[in-house]
Amino acid sequence: MKFSQTVTLATVFALVASQCAFAQDVVTMPAVLKRITQTFSTPARVQAASNIVLTASTTGTVAGLHVLPGDAVRRGQVIARLTGSTVLAETTRLTSEQKSAQVRASSASHAAEIEQQKLGDQLSTRDAVLHAQADRDTARQQLSAAQAATRNYESLLAVTAPQFGTVTAVSAADGEIVSAGQTLVTLVPSNGLYVVASFYGSDAMRVATGMEGTFLPEGSLTPLRVVVQRIALSATMPGQTDVWLKTSDGHPLPAGGVGTLSLSASAEKLAVPSSALVLDGGQWWVLVHDKRGEHRRQVVPGPSDNRWTTIQQGLISDERVVTQDTYLLFHKDFAKRYQQAD
Repeated sequence: MKFSQTVTLATVFALVASQCAFAQDVVTMPAVLKRITQTFSTPARVQAASNIVLTASTTGTVAGLHVLPGDAVRRGQVIARLTGSTVLAETTRLTSEQKSAQVRASSASHAAEIEQQKLGDQLSTRDAVLHAQADRDTARQQLSAAQAATRNYESLLAVTAPQFGTVTAVSAADGEIVSAGQTLVTLVPSNGLYVVASFYGSDAMRVATGMEGTFLPEGSLTPLRVVVQRIALSATMPGQTDVWLKTSDGHPLPAGGVGTLSLSASAEKLAVPSSALVLDGGQWWVLVHDKRGEHRRQVVPGPSDNRWTTIQQGLISDERVVTQDTYLLFHKDFAKRYQQAD
């Protein structure tokens, strides 16, 4: 037989190899349901569900503020104090009011005792005693209110950490005059840290609550085991799904850390051996084997696991596909594409 000059040595080799393949029995396997495990990774960060913001409760001058971002603080630790002329003036006023209230309470108590004694000597009336006792009770209430106001103001002067955490931001400086409500320090609570990652599209669809994975902090060689706690659509980024995870063994997370999150999803899907797939003309195909022989069929493959590939469209369960010499059998009519030489 005489071939056109356009037929290359590779073409001849393919023809010969295909003839050898055809002489053998065709190897097939059915499309079956297999449990496919997929692992997908994405950058992740460590953050708190909500930060703790320590503010100035009153106007004053910051003193004793020596913490820095990254410092660990304990519950009840005094982070800073408020001092200065404004604080001194208010403290002086409250102290003066408390002393005046103490004098009034003491005088009213003494007057009530005297009226009670006079009543016993028949030198006073019951109404006078009741009036003196009412004045005494009012004075005592005023004293209690003045004492409470003093204690409350003193408590405002100490800025303390409400729980264990890590400093993430310091917004004031030692010696700075601040106003009421101004932010001084931001903390991340130690028991409220999560690994947070963002997913999109099909990856977001595969994530489910309770799914387990690993988080490898940047600079570390030891991954931490984590489990998905909650999934929420992003309120600021359309199409973004935020996934929140905690360590499954209670291992502490590095506040503000970044790293790589890896999750594994497992599900039963229709699959065929990867050797059954043929890429031709930008499309994926398989050779379906039945009583009439082998027939090309276009398919839509999905994720792969080891030597198996899932089929999303084009096959049904138990249909048999060629799994050996698939490319040769697929192109067995290769010679028909060429014309013989004149």
